[in-house]
Amino acid sequence: MDERIDPKPKIGELLVLEGLISEEQLNEAIALQSGSKTYVPLGEILVGQRLISRIELQQILKKNKRRLYLGELLVDAGYLDHDAVQKALEVQQIERKKLGAILVEHGYITEANLINLLSTQLGIPKILPSPGLIDPGILKGVSKAFLIKNECLPAFREGEIITVIMSDPLSEETIRTLEAVLKGKVEPAIASSTEIQTGIKRVFDDLRMLDIAEDRAAKVYSGQLSIGEAGTLDTVEENISSLLDFVISSAIADRATDIHIEPLENMLRVRYRVDGVLKHKTDLPISLGSTLVSRIKAICRMDIDDRRKHQDGRLEVQAFNRRYDLRVATYSSFNGESIAIRLLPNQSNLLDLDMLGLSPSNLHVLKQILSIPAGIIMATGPNGAGKSTTVYASLRFLNSMDKKIVTIEDPIEYKIDGVIQGQLHEKSGLGYKHFLRSILRQDPDVVMIGEIRDKISAEAVIEMALSGHKIITTFHTEDTVGALLRMFGIGVESFLISSTLMAVISQRLVRVLCPLCKVRYEPAEEVLALFDSIKPIDTGVHEFYTSSGCIKCDNTGFKGRTAICELLILNDPIRDAIMNKMPYPTVRSIARESTGFVSLKEDGFYKAVKGTTSLEEVLRVVPYNESDALLTRPSTKIVELCERGYAMA
Repeated sequence: MDERIDPKPKIGELLVLEGLISEEQLNEAIALQSGSKTYVPLGEILVGQRLISRIELQQILKKNKRRLYLGELLVDAGYLDHDAVQKALEVQQIERKKLGAILVEHGYITEANLINLLSTQLGIPKILPSPGLIDPGILKGVSKAFLIKNECLPAFREGEIITVIMSDPLSEETIRTLEAVLKGKVEPAIASSTEIQTGIKRVFDDLRMLDIAEDRAAKVYSGQLSIGEAGTLDTVEENISSLLDFVISSAIADRATDIHIEPLENMLRVRYRVDGVLKHKTDLPISLGSTLVSRIKAICRMDIDDRRKHQDGRLEVQAFNRRYDLRVATYSSFNGESIAIRLLPNQSNLLDLDMLGLSPSNLHVLKQILSIPAGIIMATGPNGAGKSTTVYASLRFLNSMDKKIVTIEDPIEYKIDGVIQGQLHEKSGLGYKHFLRSILRQDPDVVMIGEIRDKISAEAVIEMALSGHKIITTFHTEDTVGALLRMFGIGVESFLISSTLMAVISQRLVRVLCPLCKVRYEPAEEVLALFDSIKPIDTGVHEFYTSSGCIKCDNTGFKGRTAICELLILNDPIRDAIMNKMPYPTVRSIARESTGFVSLKEDGFYKAVKGTTSLEEVLRVVPYNESDALLTRPSTKIVELCERGYAMA
């Protein structure tokens, strides 16, 4: 693309043409820009003067994306200065390459930053050029050589509108040529040059889509996904069915726990939650939104016509020879219905207690507590902290021929052979009280109640514990002592808590360092200072690790997750503190002094010392707790407590 940077930036001209600013205001802004010692983008000057809003600026950029120069956009966004673009333009005259390629090759900007800029500033979708997303019917009669030369790949057709993935979505010449060849109006999407070249090769060579364009069975995940009992519905367009198959199958292949399909103003965004962190997978044309949502709602037996009501549904799939349960939830938003899908593997993926990642001391104590025949064990933490995994692992530990285990769940997340699992149906009048009476008639040894939500469910748990049963349940609180205070808050008497509760385990999930790119490093002093309950930290004794990212971990530096925990055992001093309703810091201090209680952050420090995770990752997920710093312990003591416990310390 042959570009020039005009004395009066084109963005300014567009704002004048749209009537947002006057010619005089534009000239004043240019004068301010010229007189500034450091470069300030023209758009930022106009926003700073309150002549336009940032939203208005972005709307103009999106509306006129075909009329913008790439260099001008980079300068206005502050990625490059005027001189850098001019030098790149001079190189372009010699090398005859696209400006974006030159800027990346010469190190002016990374390809990822370039793509993110164009997508964010201009509202251009980032679409993964994967065969699972491409409609092969569009490619009939299109030259592979033409696509390779122009680094573009047609993906979807909706009527006369064709979405084309391009490395240079600002190339008006390429867009005009594509519109003539494809006989439709081109809406550009963006991906990297490498991704597009690879996508073209896979589409034409590996999958041979041109030869089988009439046979949609030959997609990338062919035979790997079966949805529900009936498979693909005949009443839905094949390309939408194939698209949904790809979204679910690739999420499973990427080890995702959740799929988010979110409607934005001009695109549909698909993100996966992998190892607890949201990761952008691809964008889709906004025109596919309603059809894709209808497809999902149909197979989940939701009401397709009701787009205002938030709905929940379930779906069973078989992928890569394994079965998965999917919990699907819709949310009515301004731009359309948003879909969240939780991926739950079958029982073969349930973990044993030894696989949770607990420290040796916590694992030993938890097994001892589980072996006691009565009382309440409570797992706490926010959503996504791994509470259910710990509860199910505990049930597997207890599951034997000489014990009867009955559960009350909403919903049943995992199925365990040998356990009687009940589904709560409060809307049908089958609440905790009804289940309580029924369960007691089942003569159980162990009862699992999925979650304490309010006073009614808390009283049901306590009533069962008072009758001599072992109870395992979950509770949403920040930490272990917070669970005690919240029980007070919902109206449970202190003597009932102290007489029935045996242990509270609070946990978070941290990402595990990739073993292939993990390296030793010296953490910064400010990072060590944030572990304020650990003093001193002997850096001469301990080793710490970080990771740079590699192809095996998708350049994240992490692969997989493990738990960090704090385990509160209710001994007599703590029970007395509960009875007297002592404040939070006091209860926590008593636990640290009388039981060798190790906090979440300290357990995370131990995992970092062992090379499982990094200090920064621990700080990312663990909340700040001021009271722990009141009673500090040396780092060597923390390691000793985590490995051998208080009695051996």
